Amino acid sequence: MEININIDDELEEVKVVIAGRNIEELADIAQYLKAKNTFSRQLAIKTADNIRVVDKGNIMLMESFGNDLTFTLKNNQKLTTRKTLKKFLAENQKFNFVQISKSAAMNLSYLSKMEAAFSGNYYAFLTNDTRVTVSRRFIKGILNRLEGRAEDETF
Repeated sequence: MEININIDDELEEVKVVIAGRNIEELADIAQYLKAKNTFSRQLAIKTADNIRVVDKGNIMLMESFGNDLTFTLKNNQKLTTRKTLKKFLAENQKFNFVQISKSAAMNLSYLSKMEAAFSGNYYAFLTNDTRVTVSRRFIKGILNRLEGRAEDETF
C-alpha cells in the first residue's frame, strides 16, 4: 500500500482520494475513515439538575475533585459533572486540552503566558487573567504540545 499526503492551501476542507484495483479493500478503507471522523465539537455536560451542551472550544479549564469534574467556560460559568479528569482527557485527545497538574487541565487556546513560580512549577495565565499553577511534572508535555512535537505526552 502506498500513502501520499498532499497539502493544498486552496482547499477549505480535507479531501480524501482512495485509488486502487480491489473494490473491497477500498470500501473497507473508506468505511474506516468515516468511522474515525465522527468526533464532535459539542459536549453534553450532565449537571445535578440538567444537561448542558457546550462547544468544547469554550472550555478554558477543568478541575477534578475526586470523581467530580468542574469545567470553567470562557464566560467564567462553572459546570460540574460526575467524571474523572483522566477519562475526559482520554475521550478528547483531538482537542487542545493539556493536563497541568494531577487534578487540572486547561485549553491551550486560552493560554496567554507562563511565568516561573517556585520549586520548578509555573503559573499559567489564561486570557481571562485567571492564574493556575502548572506542576513541573507537566511542563515538558505542555511545551511539546505548544511546539507541535507531541500529540499528548502528559498521559
